[in-house]
Amino acid sequence: MGSKLVRVVILIISITMGIGIIRSVYTLSQKKGIIAERQRVLRGLIAENSQLQQELLESTSPAFIEQAARDKLGLVREGETVVIMDKSQILNPDSQKNHQELPPWKQWWALFF
Repeated sequence: MGSKLVRVVILIISITMGIGIIRSVYTLSQKKGIIAERQRVLRGLIAENSQLQQELLESTSPAFIEQAARDKLGLVREGETVVIMDKSQILNPDSQKNHQELPPWKQWWALFF
């Protein structure tokens, strides 16, 4: 009777340990998936950070600052002359109409000669 009880206790302990090991393996596999997904997100964030660092370097360069001052603020260098033209002088509707009536080769000829 004693050896039968020992066998039952060992069987119960073995089953309990087996269930625990199976749960641990399952949990570990889930955590590996979470880790892989987090690493993918991390790689994306590192790439985005690298791009933002590059944009920061470009935006602090003297050439970028000068171009921004020219485009957004309308500033010019010392000694440069600003020419402001009326749009009607740039795009004269009458001259556009004449160009549209001419064949393309004549328009090219008029442009260069």
